[in-house]
Amino acid sequence: MLLSGPTPVEFLSDDEAAAHGRYVRAPTRAELEKMFFLDDADRKLIARRRGDQHRLGCAL
Repeated sequence: MLLSGPTPVEFLSDDEAAAHGRYVRAPTRAELEKMFFLDDADRKLIARRRGDQHRLGCAL
């Protein structure tokens, strides 16, 4: 079941709710690389979970 609609923000302060889902500043190249590329530690984690039962993939 997929839930649609906005993320609940009632528990946030007004300032936090206004900033929710937005970058405070442009992300650095290092931050983007960490979010969108796999490093050696990520590959090791995936390798430990790789098996016949997971042939369709591993959620990252």
